[in-house]
Amino acid sequence: MSIDSIELWHRRARPDVTTKTFDVQLGCHLEEVVEMLACLKFNGGWHNLRYELTLLADRLKSGGETAIICDRKELLDSLADQIVTAVGVGHNAGMKTVDAVDAVNSSNWSKFDDEGFPIFNEHGKIAKGPNYKRPILDNLY
Repeated sequence: MSIDSIELWHRRARPDVTTKTFDVQLGCHLEEVVEMLACLKFNGGWHNLRYELTLLADRLKSGGETAIICDRKELLDSLADQIVTAVGVGHNAGMKTVDAVDAVNSSNWSKFDDEGFPIFNEHGKIAKGPNYKRPILDNLY
């Protein structure tokens, strides 16, 4: 799998991009940052950061908050840098990040139907269909 496959998954999941789909995806992205922070312990008092990011993520996903892109070029640069630095964090933790991304991507595709298109639940969220398989991350961390 490649990053192109991840982008295709998103194009199929949400073919019509809108302000709402952007906000929801940004909320999902922040939710993953919170999950990462929950796996770490810091010496300082950073517990409020997780709480605040969780609130923002939830509000973005529910429509209670809207993000406005002020600089598209800098946003794109930041997103690309986040991908690169995420791989670096995994590498420096002795993890096989690229293999893990492949496993998660394969798992995400398993949510789709036999023709490679998303199955939605009654709330419009992509459902785990009958072919769903959890990512296997054993021996990668």
